[in-house]
Amino acid sequence: MNLVVLSPRSLQQVQPILVRFVRQQGDRRIDKQDVNWLDYLTPAMLADEETALVVALDGKRLAGVFAVARCGLTHSLLVVDRRYRRRGIGRALAARMCRLLPKLYVRVAVDNEPSLALFHRLGFQPVKARIAPTEKPTLWLAFGGWSAEDLEQHAG
Repeated sequence: MNLVVLSPRSLQQVQPILVRFVRQQGDRRIDKQDVNWLDYLTPAMLADEETALVVALDGKRLAGVFAVARCGLTHSLLVVDRRYRRRGIGRALAARMCRLLPKLYVRVAVDNEPSLALFHRLGFQPVKARIAPTEKPTLWLAFGGWSAEDLEQHAG
């Protein structure tokens, strides 16, 4: 499995594929706002130091994607193709993102036990609970140099 950090230059070429992948493989767990953000992401936005997009490729086949904006404070989504789950791809994508950014925030529905376990194993800490736009109870998890001030300003 090859992990690739997408450059702003390569975004437009693969963006429709990524959006379709997230819609098909996200199991209706990805907030619509996050999918729309990915769809409207521009190379200039991806060039921001707090925004990153990492993909997992099996040859030429897309196996997973992890995308974040503002270190995850505004948008974050992690999706792995159903055929590739339970092979460590989500963990590898998340670990790579943790190395790319100084801090990382994710939101996970409390009924999404595999994702909660994955982020817990990587050292993420639960920092806030709220009801998501999907109307599900959701935990904010944080890693690295996170701050309570970030959460107050961006997590409501």
